[in-house]
This record gives sequence, C-alpha cells and structure tokens, in this order.
Amino acid sequence: MTVVDCGECDGLGFRVRRCFCTEGGDRLIVEPGTLADEAYAGCRVCGGDGSVAEPCHRCGRGGRRRAQVVVTVVNLDTGAAASKRLVPGRLEPRFDPDGGWRAREIVAELSAAVGVRGLRPRWGRRGPDDTLAWFPRQWRPELPAERRRALEAAALAEQDFDPWRVFVGRGTEPTPAPDPARELSRLCALADLLHLDLMVEARRWHGDLTWAIRYEMPGGGVPAEPGRQAWDLPSAVAATSFGEAMRGLDERGRDAPAYAVRPVPAAAVPEEMDLARLGRRICADLAGDAPGAQAIWRDGRWWHTGLRSDGSAEVLHERDTGQISRHLRAVLRRAEEPADPAWWGEPIAERPCPDCRPGTRLRRCSCRLGVTGPDPECVHCGGAGLAPSWLCCSACGDRGRIPSALSVTVTDLRRAVHETWRPVDGEVAPVVGYQPNGTPVHQLGERWRLARHAAAFGVRPADLTRSDEDWPVVEDLLDGIVTVIEGADPARCHVERVGAGLPGARLFVLAAAPDAPPLTDLLRLAHALDLAAVLAYCDHRLDAGDPVKIQGERWQVRLVARDAEVGAELPLCESVELAVARCVEHLDNALLAAVPREPDRPVPAPQAAPSPPVPDPTPLLRHVGQHYAGTPVVASFDRAGCRLWLAEHDTVQPLACAATLVQAVAALRL
Repeated sequence: MTVVDCGECDGLGFRVRRCFCTEGGDRLIVEPGTLADEAYAGCRVCGGDGSVAEPCHRCGRGGRRRAQVVVTVVNLDTGAAASKRLVPGRLEPRFDPDGGWRAREIVAELSAAVGVRGLRPRWGRRGPDDTLAWFPRQWRPELPAERRRALEAAALAEQDFDPWRVFVGRGTEPTPAPDPARELSRLCALADLLHLDLMVEARRWHGDLTWAIRYEMPGGGVPAEPGRQAWDLPSAVAATSFGEAMRGLDERGRDAPAYAVRPVPAAAVPEEMDLARLGRRICADLAGDAPGAQAIWRDGRWWHTGLRSDGSAEVLHERDTGQISRHLRAVLRRAEEPADPAWWGEPIAERPCPDCRPGTRLRRCSCRLGVTGPDPECVHCGGAGLAPSWLCCSACGDRGRIPSALSVTVTDLRRAVHETWRPVDGEVAPVVGYQPNGTPVHQLGERWRLARHAAAFGVRPADLTRSDEDWPVVEDLLDGIVTVIEGADPARCHVERVGAGLPGARLFVLAAAPDAPPLTDLLRLAHALDLAAVLAYCDHRLDAGDPVKIQGERWQVRLVARDAEVGAELPLCESVELAVARCVEHLDNALLAAVPREPDRPVPAPQAAPSPPVPDPTPLLRHVGQHYAGTPVVASFDRAGCRLWLAEHDTVQPLACAATLVQAVAALRL
C-alpha cells in the first residue's frame, strides 16, 4: 500500500493561503479581474491580515493521500465482477499526448473476463473514455524505477477524490446509439404535443461556437446561460433527452406571458431532420459580430433569428469576506421574434405579488406569519413587513406576478391532455380535516385532482411527476387538498400556491413509471461489489383518509459498505421504482462513501464469480411492513445474508438475521 504526503499541504494537514479578500484589495465593492494583492481591512475571514489557515480538504486534514485507483467491471446478467488495482511500480500506462490515461483498454480487458459486451451508461456517469490519471510529461518507461514510481504515485494520488471506478454492463450487445436526426425530430414532435418551443441555439464562447438545445416558453427572454452545451449540433442533440430539455424551464420562463392553451391540430413532423442544413442556416445568422443565433421550432416549422446585444445588467454577490462582488452580465435579445403560437388562447390575468419587490431581495418578513400586520419592533424588517432574503419568494417564485388560473398539461410523451384550472365563485370545497394548529383543510372537486389522470394513462398516481423538476407530484396536488384560513377561497388559494413560479402559468405533469432498472439488478450489483443494499419500507395504511398525513407507502434504497452501521431510515420515495432510480442516479456518490477514509486502507477491489438470480424482496417486505404499519422496516442484503430491523425514532431494533429474507421473515412468525 503506497501512501504519499499531500502535495497541497506538504503533509501538514492544513495550509496557509492568501485570503480571497486580497484579490479585490481594500475596498467594499470588488470589480471582476481586480488583482490588488491587498487585504480588505474589514474582512470577516482573515480580519484584515491577508492570510488564513484552513484544513486541507484534499487529504481530509490527514496530511497523507492514497496512491491507488481501482477499476471494476460488473456483469448484471451473471453477477460476475472483476477488478484491477492500479498501484505505483506495476503500471503500463498508455496515455494521450496530453498525459491522460484513458480507461478504455483496462475496461475492455475486464469486460472480456466477466463476459460484458456492452456498458450501461445509466449506472453512474462512467464511460470508457474516463481519465484514470494524468501523468506528467517527464514520465518515461526508461526512467529509474524509484523516480518512475514516485511520478506514478503522485499521479494516482491526484485521483483520490474518485479512487473507485465501477463500470456496469451486460452480456448482450449494447443498445445502438440513437440517430441525432431522428432524435431532433422526436423533440420537435414533443414540442408540438406539449405546446412549447424547441430552441436550437449556437453562441460564441471565447472564440469557439457552442450549441445547446432546450424547451422554452413562447414570449420569454433569452437566458443569460444557455445550459448544457456541446461543440457541434449532432453532439448537442445526442446529449439532450426530454428531461434535459425541460430542466430549468421554470427559471427560463419567468418573464413569459401567461396564456390559456387551446387545442390546435398538430402539424406533420419529418421523420428525420436535416442537421447539416439546420446547422448551416443557424451559422448564417452568426455573420458579423452576432453573439449567437437561434432556430425555434414552433407550430410545425423552424423560425430563425440572430441574437443581438441589449446592454448589460449589474449582478451583485456578497462574498464570505463581507465584500460585494460586482460584475456586468451581457443581456441578449432576439433580432426578430417569431409569430405568436397558434395554440395561445385567452390571456390569464395576473396580479402583482404582495410578498416581494421584483428586482430586489426584499421578501415577506417572518413577523407577518399568521398575523394581520408586521411587528413594529421586528429586528429584521423594522416594522416594514419586508426583509432582505436570499430565498425565492414563496408566493410568486420570483416572477413578481400571481396568476388567476393555470394551464395543466398531462402527458405520457405519446399523447397529452390540456386543461385550464380556473376558480369558480361558489365552488364547493368541504372541510376534510384540520392542521395541528386548527387551520381547516379543504378538498376541492374532482376536476382539481391530478390523481384522476393516472388511470387514463395506465399508471399509478405515484408515477405522476413534474416534468420540469423530475420529482413526484405532491399529495395535495394529487387529491386537491388545500389548507386555508377562515374566509379564504380554497380554489383561488390552490391556484395561486401551485402557480408560484410556474412559467407562463403552466404546469407540466409526466404520467410514466420511473425509468429504473429492476430492484433485483441493484441487489445483484451490491452482491458483486461486496456491498450492502439497504432497503427501507413504511406502510402508511393506518393514516388512510387523513389529508394532513402521508398516504400509501414509502421506499428508500441505498448502497453502503458491508460493515457500515445501519441506522434509522426515513423512506420518502412513493414507489420502489423511484427509490431504485434515485439510488442508481447517485451510484457514484455511494461508491465513494464505501471507500475507507483512512489512506493506509486499500480501495475495495471485489472479485465475484457468477451467482444465481436474486429474488424480488418487495412482496415479503410489504408483508412485514403491513404488520408494523406506520413504522419503517429496514432490511440489509449482503454476501453474508439478510438482516431486518424496526426503525423507532432515531434508533433501530433488530428483528431477525438469516441467510435469506425468506428465512428471516419466517423467523418472525407473523
């Protein structure tokens, strides 16, 4: 085991560095690019000294770092795993001219050993072109062994932030890469289906051209940041899924006008888009000093426009030092706006938000909660009722406007339902419960309940998610539950709360089961990696019908080190599929947490022979959870067997331990 002194702190565990306040000098307002090398007298970090001592974050204050990287390949079909440990003195790196050692050759070697024919990219963020280490230019195979070993140790130690690289695949051929021309056509068809704009944008960035694809609301401005970018149009299309194109829509559409959606016949979309022609047309609008250009798919056709500079906006940011960082952000506008979309119906009336001041950080002060007016002696607002805050306004989502109606779109990406939620005077909303403080809880009529769409699309209510947030719809929105004070209109309050921050007063709901692999695949992966899969389940059937409590069931799935202590789990996912999807999404973080923190302990390098299929544990866990309804049941699966606990408050009480879950449940004699 090779351990080297940390190069960041020279093995001390801490370092003394120049304080960040010295970049701007002894002044309160700091301009970008200022290099005065003079301490700020009122600095809240260094006290005006100019230097600050801090723990070394690279070595975790230990002063030493592990010079080791492990590459593992797992075959999900057979449960086999193979690993290769990279240590100084036993390396044969083949790196690029820039010094990067790619994982492709080692991954191919390990894949052949376990029978993997295709990697699955959804399991973590791994790819065969990942860099295992960056070697200095002076490394040569003919160097003396001691010198070569020192260089290799330094290169591997620089990767201790991510020392375990796990690649997951199957014995079948990989799914062929999607055709960018067809994918862009599919994104255009979805834009017509959902009544959105699909934006294909090219911008200049430090002399280069970057491309981005996203959905936008008609009438919105040009965002300051284009989002996920690529160096060419085909790569941008290949990297843009429906979820990626929707992400951030609420922020980009804050200034978009609110209109109801009226049905219009969808235009025919070509099966394949001519990417070369589209790219040339966009580049043609970049003539001269234009900062960018856009192609907007709206109403079944492309609209082209260049981007123009529209002045600049001042952005202020408070530093930890107490200084104010000031920089100017370029504001862009479209040279020409396309025609209004054909699906725009009547405008939705909006009123100014009473809880914030647009363009400022002033928000409703906490002293006004539950009372009619502000506290004259409040230390936060001084009786004004508004106080500075860095949080988003809860009433309007920083839009500055509150809509009087909502346009709701529910889709499974094959068909869509558009409806308008508009309060009606005298609408019946009976009281169905009370909050602990006595505030009544109302339930709105059937037309306000999103859960009714689940059956029409063939999914469960738990499978309805916010398309722009990738998170399940809350129970209040599913069942039309709203908490209001006496005398307030429940329907109007419901619309205003749901509409807070929605772009163009539009709510997009995806009716589809989570895109997750089976739970048995995750259990087989944990067995192959010699980790423990911890499942938590809670049955809330005793609270059925209580509008202020969780309904149905909740799940949680995570991977931990086999010897990690299992504590009380609080399951929050509405379905086991969603819990598995979240676990797979954060797989890289779970693997990093399973690596020992001590640098003198090696990185796990599991080897596993093919194993039999793992049975699905959900039916038995549901059986145990129903017996202990209202209390989370925790199960841990590893190579040693299965353990069951009952989570009570902040601790867990052991229930059973056996070789399999079947034997553990049988021992409970439920």
